[in-house]
Amino acid sequence: MIKKEAPHIAVVTQLVCKHLHSSDFKIERVLSGVSTYVYRIELGEDILYLRILPEQDMSFAVEVHVHNLLRQRNVQVPEVIYFEHNHEALGMSVMIVKEILGSNIEDHPSIEQYDKILFHAGQQLAVINQISVEGYSWIVRSNNQHAIVLTGEKPLLQDYIYEHLEADLLLLSKNVLLKDVISLIRTILKTGRTLMLRHQSHLIHGDFDDSHIFAHQGKFTGIIDFGEIQGNSPLYDLGHFKLHDGQQGQKHRGYPSLTKGYNEVRQLSDDDQIEIDLWALWIGVRRLGMIYNRTWGSYHDHLIRAIKLQMDRLNNKL
Repeated sequence: MIKKEAPHIAVVTQLVCKHLHSSDFKIERVLSGVSTYVYRIELGEDILYLRILPEQDMSFAVEVHVHNLLRQRNVQVPEVIYFEHNHEALGMSVMIVKEILGSNIEDHPSIEQYDKILFHAGQQLAVINQISVEGYSWIVRSNNQHAIVLTGEKPLLQDYIYEHLEADLLLLSKNVLLKDVISLIRTILKTGRTLMLRHQSHLIHGDFDDSHIFAHQGKFTGIIDFGEIQGNSPLYDLGHFKLHDGQQGQKHRGYPSLTKGYNEVRQLSDDDQIEIDLWALWIGVRRLGMIYNRTWGSYHDHLIRAIKLQMDRLNNKL
């Protein structure tokens, strides 16, 4: 898959001028974008974000569809105000969205406000996870601008779960995790496999944590960044959040409030709670395998602690 370089700011500015019918704005590159090139636009008192998809022959069409579908269901996600399947000058797909008011809750103002925000986020996440998908893994971003069917790359969830598992465990057995720990991870995931495979495919955010939950003046304002959407078990996102809960060293955990809100829309059973822990363990192994060769940092350490914590929890449940 060919990935194009980020376009020059002059070309991006010209694109925005044409769409806004104005040159009275400020624009700058936002380097936090991973899966897309992101530019922040200040237009008077309004803030917009231009996103550009780097991969050639890939389209934002399906992501635009997801944003519109969620907004129809009263999920607070950014409103798409412009989409172009394949911008002629860039040769890439582009979209412009309105800002979600506020900022992410990684630095939340107080425990009480944080819990209320997470409660509302949990309610909205449950609605997101109710949308059906055909197939599992990454949502196919075909170059069909009229695509409205959410389709995963793989027909079976087990193909997704086991695609990298053995390679990740082999890599981590070298220097990161003891062999008896690796053996126990295999046993736990094998024992819990039935729970992980029991659902039809549903839409998941794919990267759900504090950084993508926004609030303003202590009130929940929305969920951002659907660049990692997948078809998977509807409980994947809760497992992802649980794995990363407390990552910044904060003593207060948001997971209980998140699931309390989730329960308002979809009641979580005891088996669901076990499955959430299984996903947290699996995601931890996958992420640690992915970043193994990067310069060692606090995220590596957090993942190791979280993996061992999930193993302890699951040992007492399975």
